[in-house]
Amino acid sequence: MKPADRGQAIEKWLAGQSLRPLPWLGLFALLMAIQISPFWYPTPDATTYLSMARSIAVAHRLRNLGGAHLGYPPGYPLIISPAFLVSGRPFLVLSLIHWMLAVIFMAAIYRWFHKLAPAAAVLLTGLTMVNVALWIYYRRTLTEMAFMAAMMWAAVVLDSALEADSGYWSAMLTAAGTALLVVLVSIRETGVLLAAGFALAALIAIRAGRLRWSRGLLMAATMAGPAIAGVVAFTLYDLRTARAAPSAVFGTHLGGFFDRRLPLVPRAIEGLRLRISEVGRLLVPGMFKAYSGHNQWLHIDMAIYLVVFAVVTLGWTRLLRRQPEVLAATAPFYFVLYAVWGFDADTRYLLPLLPLLVACLWFAIESFSLWRLRFLAVLLAAHLAVALGYWIGVEIPRARNCNAQWASVTALAAALQNGKTMAVATPDVPQCARLMLSFTIDRPVLESTPARNSDAKKIVEPRNDPIPAGFQIERTAGPYQLLSRINPD
Repeated sequence: MKPADRGQAIEKWLAGQSLRPLPWLGLFALLMAIQISPFWYPTPDATTYLSMARSIAVAHRLRNLGGAHLGYPPGYPLIISPAFLVSGRPFLVLSLIHWMLAVIFMAAIYRWFHKLAPAAAVLLTGLTMVNVALWIYYRRTLTEMAFMAAMMWAAVVLDSALEADSGYWSAMLTAAGTALLVVLVSIRETGVLLAAGFALAALIAIRAGRLRWSRGLLMAATMAGPAIAGVVAFTLYDLRTARAAPSAVFGTHLGGFFDRRLPLVPRAIEGLRLRISEVGRLLVPGMFKAYSGHNQWLHIDMAIYLVVFAVVTLGWTRLLRRQPEVLAATAPFYFVLYAVWGFDADTRYLLPLLPLLVACLWFAIESFSLWRLRFLAVLLAAHLAVALGYWIGVEIPRARNCNAQWASVTALAAALQNGKTMAVATPDVPQCARLMLSFTIDRPVLESTPARNSDAKKIVEPRNDPIPAGFQIERTAGPYQLLSRINPD
């Protein structure tokens, strides 16, 4: 067989896999299932989400590390809160919940891809599900999996509402999409941008003669109202409780936008660079940690990311020209918002757009019928190798080392559990131990020193570190010691 014929045969076989997707979807679900574990991967946000979830399940009220100021919407903590009815450290149950959310997300993206690109639906689904960034945030008790599952199903339902022939089905699907959008904004406020994307997609459909303007306007208004009301209500509550809080531990998102120390134009330029970088870091295998540095436009990494961004932009224009698609119409609003936000958070901000980025890549290469599916298959294999390598080589050892400190953290927490005094941990204490202690006592434990924080009454530091003046050892636990102020009054 000639190489060209062999290549065509492989392309045909790959296209045929979308006719029998269940074994492949089962394999992708299995790849997520093998990551279920009792390990907790602490991050500052993860700690606050767990505190909120525990307060819902145990105290039947909303509190974040003991305070009324939440700082984050309560949707995700509400979803995971039943886990705390099982155990005080329900990390295995939380891992199972995340697996279920991942399967729900996978079902949505497969349906979405199958409508856009039937021949490549399985490959595009796999390319999304084996992304190393997705795996990193899937393993953490963060909002990503819940937000992405709700976002994709909302996009699928709202697309169907725009395509519905009858007024009845259009109304039913719009109502379902509205409910999903309310869930979405309760998880993360930026979900409201899907309403703007729906309005833009409806406008495109009206101009193309696919939708009457009266129906489109009514659908957009009906869907956007509850979501906007939910975001406004949470924002007002967040601002009020932040002002009443004794200390601004979490701050507010509006405070970040209007921080006078960060001028808007330089921040937006840097934000644009960060978002372009994220697109490349999500799509190029092995570059998820490749960061060129602050304001570094003239860098080899940025050259690669700019090329990838240009390819994705080409695919996006082709996708949106073909049909009014809600997620594609949402992307400009989403991208601009996070460019103006201008802060770096690894790949978290653009991760929810990963299915769209993958779809845009497809539409950019769709015309190359001789090799397009083979290219996706090679890309999928490369992403899977990176994801497995990082999980096995970096994440598992790191998680084991961190979670081995529970005994020490529990002993320290016993001395802090019943008090309300401020405790800090020195910079030499690993972040995971400090966050585990904060989770256990349900109070913030800040990274600080007595010199920087004169209000601190308790200090956690490594054993045998110098004892600051005015403090004495109260307890030792594993590699740490707890110091207390000699005259706290």
